[in-house]
Amino acid sequence: MRPHTRPEGPARSRHRREDPLPLHPVSPTQPADSRSTDPLGAVRSRHRLEKAPSGHRPLIWLAGTAAAASLCLGLFVPLSSQASPGAATAASAPRATSRPVPASVVPAVNVAAGSPVIYSSVSAGDGGSAGPVTGGTVVSVTGSGLAGVSAASFGGNPGTVLSATDTTVTISTPASTDYGTGSVTVSLVDSTGAIVPVASTPADAANAAAAAATAAAAAKASSVASLSQAITPLVDATAPLAAATPVPSSASGALANTGSGTTAGEAAGTVSAAASVSALTFQYVPDPRITAQVDYVRAHWSSYNSAVYGSIGGNDCVNFTSQSLIARGWTMDAGWSYSPAGAGYSTAWSSSTAFAAYLSAHPERATPLTAGQSDRVKVGDIVQFDWDRSGDKDHTGIVTRVVKDASGTHIYYAGHTEDSLDKSVEESLANTGGTVSYWSVA
Repeated sequence: MRPHTRPEGPARSRHRREDPLPLHPVSPTQPADSRSTDPLGAVRSRHRLEKAPSGHRPLIWLAGTAAAASLCLGLFVPLSSQASPGAATAASAPRATSRPVPASVVPAVNVAAGSPVIYSSVSAGDGGSAGPVTGGTVVSVTGSGLAGVSAASFGGNPGTVLSATDTTVTISTPASTDYGTGSVTVSLVDSTGAIVPVASTPADAANAAAAAATAAAAAKASSVASLSQAITPLVDATAPLAAATPVPSSASGALANTGSGTTAGEAAGTVSAAASVSALTFQYVPDPRITAQVDYVRAHWSSYNSAVYGSIGGNDCVNFTSQSLIARGWTMDAGWSYSPAGAGYSTAWSSSTAFAAYLSAHPERATPLTAGQSDRVKVGDIVQFDWDRSGDKDHTGIVTRVVKDASGTHIYYAGHTEDSLDKSVEESLANTGGTVSYWSVA
């Protein structure tokens, strides 16, 4: 047997002939030499031989062919034919359910508590919203989130915040400007310096707070939605991401119309405007104590009430002033009294100097004011004169009028001994050359 010899030529690969096979199939009847004239000259697969080498079974050819066929078939099989039996049913469900946005993309939003809101009017102890021009009326307002209220204003005059809880603020009213009567605007200020808004009813307050929380949640959900759309677009665009952002149920309709072009910022502005649907007011009325006091003075400045209090000849000014304070509501005590039988008048009841000393010892009843503080004097206060500038008090009267104009404060008074009504303090000083001081009566 002749030994098998390999034709001379370049070295070839273990599995590949030197001459490449064409990519198109070869007909069994096509001559072998025609392969060399294939214009494509393409390189064939690494693992497929045109025919098995002599002495070997075509296992590699079969395996390679089967694998390639399987791969090709797998690539060209329609995706729908590979779906599971339940795929048709699942396809009809919203894609938002089958492809949920990852929880890490849409974090839960913590709904912030509503801002401080007032939902009541200013209420005094008798249930009304009025008090005397002299101030001191204890009033309250109710709402939510009010624990931080730190100040109150009545017509521009600062009130005194007595207490503040989450639901109630209690305030002592100031005197009205120039002790005038009428309605003034009341405002409360929180710890940040912001004016606390007012709602007309508790329901309005709840809606305002819930709407504010919803607006904040909507603003955050909007930015989260943009992010999630960039990462995992939802097929069903009508399914809002806000559904994954819990908000109070009471606010479900608060922003119902924001889907028609209203932004979260505009909604927040609407909430702010809606919250301030009413204003707090307080009515200043004449102080009934002062009214009773002045009415008594006008009735007895020249017609002495001797039947009740007697009279002190030539020195009845303090006796008359003390009578007016009884009409105002003061009560006698051991230092300041009158008894028609027995002791008669105490020195503080009948002497200007002793009366000044008594008031100095009882600041709960009156506090001193100098001549330079005349702008703080009000009707019903006490005026005292030192005619000879000796330091003693020589005359006492009751303030009946206070007039303020461009030239300053002008005070008028009434008194006994030199019986007078609405007499000018300036005139009295001009006539005597003395000094004046006042007592602000509580």
